Amino acid sequence: MKLKGTKNLTYTQRLQLEYYFNQKLTRQQIADIMHIGIATVYREFRRGRYEHKVRTITDCVGDRYYKDEIRYSADIAQAKYELGKTTHGPQLKIENDFEFVRYVEKRIIRDHISPCAVCGEIKRNKLFKTTISKTTMYRYISLGIFMNISMSDLPIGQRKKKYRKPKAKRPPKGTSIEKRPKEIAERNTFGHWEMDCVIGKQQTKNVLLVLTERLTRYEIIFKMPNKKTSSVVKCVNKLEYRYGKRFRKIFKSITVDNGSEFSDFKGIEQSIYKGKRVTVYYCHPYTSCERGSNERINRDIRRLLSKGTDITPYTNEQIQAIQDWVNDYPRAMFEYASSAVKFAEQLAAI
Repeated sequence: MKLKGTKNLTYTQRLQLEYYFNQKLTRQQIADIMHIGIATVYREFRRGRYEHKVRTITDCVGDRYYKDEIRYSADIAQAKYELGKTTHGPQLKIENDFEFVRYVEKRIIRDHISPCAVCGEIKRNKLFKTTISKTTMYRYISLGIFMNISMSDLPIGQRKKKYRKPKAKRPPKGTSIEKRPKEIAERNTFGHWEMDCVIGKQQTKNVLLVLTERLTRYEIIFKMPNKKTSSVVKCVNKLEYRYGKRFRKIFKSITVDNGSEFSDFKGIEQSIYKGKRVTVYYCHPYTSCERGSNERINRDIRRLLSKGTDITPYTNEQIQAIQDWVNDYPRAMFEYASSAVKFAEQLAAI
């Protein structure tokens, strides 16, 4: 009698089948013992069949040779069953939209954009009729629906090792972040920046000076020949030349860490024309979270300039291309608008 209510065999039942097949029982005997249909037995045997080499010794001269014997494997049958289940379910949402697939693959592989950002960009700009959620996008990638994308192509960060936080031994050289107005921490006003250095390969002097605007997350990157205070001051001077009279409205404050390259707060604050141009605040020692925007954008830069990369051969045009890539990145916090768009809106309002 066939077991009622059984739709698919379990792995345990497949192990039983393997045992009975090895005992040389007939299909009908196996079906009777396990209370399943004989068609199920035949179907399962086709699903798990494989060629097994058996060593044999001849009777006359004792030569050894191998012959192939068709056997059943519960593991092979179970693997094929699990693979078959992945094809079940509703039709793919991308259907035959090959333009959509090519665009997604280009943005992720060539432009290094995350799947989440690509989904938001497509939806915001209405680029295609096809739209899928970020969850579906990641599922399709993990299942291999996109032929040219795998999970290894995605910008998955690694967990940082825990370390014991050292204690500060001296006060900051300039104005402490404790005296910074609360409105800056709330990110409701434009013109407040964070500044840091991105280090290249060891034993090389070239570094990147990066500034991040806290409201729009707009990034400005300079290549510096070294980490001297004079190089930092020169970069800030270039910014004042670039923006002219608007500088004080665009750069109201700059928050830095306690690195020696930022110790000349007077040089950073002093205008090339007259008076004070900006206020510099110093974070608490060993507290990078007080420059959270800086640290987050530095992760994006590291996707193009991994740690240990020598910055020396990079031209100013290449550094500008990295800056443009960061600022054009679609960000979820802005409903997938870019920092460049948000920064332009603020400049237009000045």
